[in-house]
Amino acid sequence: MKKLTQSFFYLSLIFFLFAAKQYPQMMMQDTLRGHVYVANSNDESPRVPIANATVSLHSFTMLGDSTFYSATTDSTGAFVIGGIKNANYVIFCSASGYTTLVRQGLDFEDMNSSINLYLHDTLSASGETLSGRVKFDESDTPISQAIIEFISLSNTTPNVFATTDSMGFYSAKVPAGQYYVSCTVSMNDSAAFFHEYYENAPSISQAKIINVNGMEPMDNISFEIPQHIGMKHTITFSGNVQSTTSTPIDSARIDILTAAGEDHGDRALLASTRTDANGNFSITLDSLSQTISSFMIAAHKEGYKLQFYNNQDAFFDATVLRAFNDTTFSNLNFSLVQADTNNKFSISGTVTDSAGMGIKNAFVTAFDSASGQSRVAISDSNGNYSIRELAQGTYYLMFYAKGYEPQFYLNADKWESATSVVVNDTVNNLNAVLITNNNSVFGGDVIGDIHSDKGTPLAGVLVTLKDSTGETVGSAVTDANGSYTISGLAQGNYTVVASISTYSSQNQTTTYDPNSGSTTVSNFTMTQSVTAVKSHVSNTPSNFVLENNYPNPFNPSTIIGFSVPYSTHVTLDIFNVLGQKVATLVNKNLSAGQYNYSFDASRFASGVYLYRLQTDNFVSVKKMILSK
Repeated sequence: MKKLTQSFFYLSLIFFLFAAKQYPQMMMQDTLRGHVYVANSNDESPRVPIANATVSLHSFTMLGDSTFYSATTDSTGAFVIGGIKNANYVIFCSASGYTTLVRQGLDFEDMNSSINLYLHDTLSASGETLSGRVKFDESDTPISQAIIEFISLSNTTPNVFATTDSMGFYSAKVPAGQYYVSCTVSMNDSAAFFHEYYENAPSISQAKIINVNGMEPMDNISFEIPQHIGMKHTITFSGNVQSTTSTPIDSARIDILTAAGEDHGDRALLASTRTDANGNFSITLDSLSQTISSFMIAAHKEGYKLQFYNNQDAFFDATVLRAFNDTTFSNLNFSLVQADTNNKFSISGTVTDSAGMGIKNAFVTAFDSASGQSRVAISDSNGNYSIRELAQGTYYLMFYAKGYEPQFYLNADKWESATSVVVNDTVNNLNAVLITNNNSVFGGDVIGDIHSDKGTPLAGVLVTLKDSTGETVGSAVTDANGSYTISGLAQGNYTVVASISTYSSQNQTTTYDPNSGSTTVSNFTMTQSVTAVKSHVSNTPSNFVLENNYPNPFNPSTIIGFSVPYSTHVTLDIFNVLGQKVATLVNKNLSAGQYNYSFDASRFASGVYLYRLQTDNFVSVKKMILSK
């Protein structure tokens, strides 16, 4: 079993690089103990042990080799695996007459306790036998140990796993219901993996739903995998940039970015160049890992509207280019639209992290509350952005950057609770502070497909994942097909929030249980909102306002926002519960506007703190909780 697969191997690799630093206790652990039981047993009824079950651990290093450990359960269902080297592992558990279990993201707490694994009985379960084959698409070469996952659209039905044999065949008994079917292949000579859905679908919105009725077998759910996965590849992008009057545009900036969603990746800048005097450009990316196989391209220049390929205004609408071997994408041509001189207004500001450092290549999207149309800007190396040529109206801003939690302005995960911006002049200082996302290294995924009630895919939906305490633990923005993927779930209950301007935001609850599969599904059908605009903010605040800090509780930093309606001296102080001042964030004259300041409490003890905003004739105090 040297070619074991699953999309979470990518997460395992990331964890492997950082585990020694962040989880030194785990790196010292060398024994794993546990039991294997029949599923659906619980603490209130006798557990039924499974004897002779095989439990194996696998870990892929950056060199691509697989570390393998195995044990067999005794008559009580117990197993012990010793002598484990430092790494993050994926657990495979199988037994005759039971469905195979794949559990990813083995963490430190698991390694220090007895892990109970639960297998579903295929002999007593209702359902039908589904089968197929996995092979390379340019030959008849079979792929062994590919992992097939039948992903239930109902979170009450567990997912079903199967692995291919030496000839690439698999079969699985699947209960009645609706399923997405995914296949993941990881090569033993490479750290790369390939993941797709049935009928070559790269994302969940394009995946075919399999209806299992429990009555008749299905024997051709097969996959053809690109021949060159696992190999380094070189991609060349070339094209031309002109105006709408066919005039070449020189010195236009071309950005090549990774696409998000399909490979559990994120949108990040890979390379940039400028067009020559004839408007031509060419960029070559050498020796790319197979984990980078989906791309999008942007062209922009002062005096023209930013454009993504192919004639799209927003990053989430961009056409995605995919390549798994050496590829040349030519004729990637752009026709840039000149700025509309009738739209004289603009929005500008700065995107920073919690330490006050500018975030480069952040996407800032302005949604027109009347039409729902959007305009996008990309922040510069200092985090500054400007969205120009806007018509008069009311807008909602969304901020998105790789490695940070997206948000609507101001610190909102729903547009209905966001601060709207009335544009009837130049609007400055619309700043955002983005919190570093704290996605864990656990292996669970939540995936989904978001459409309007008219069946149209909704791109640009902000999807936020919150745990049982209300803390944001993951986020994504849907692509042009309405798809999203949020990775890194630990076992537990979650709320999924979907929001996009002019549509009514929605919530769903979901549960991730690693004993029931690696993936949960939360699809949304969203309805156009009757109320397009909830609240307004003009260029200058009308009152002093001290906002609630975000997040709260927090660890170790939080953002405090406030508004100043005219130029005055402002102090923003932090106090402990004894009334002792412990920090001063602001003590200076400020002009009218809206401000955000970060409070770093890494050197303070857990507890309740107060923050006070004071000016010449205004005082406001609020409470926040530091929880370490």
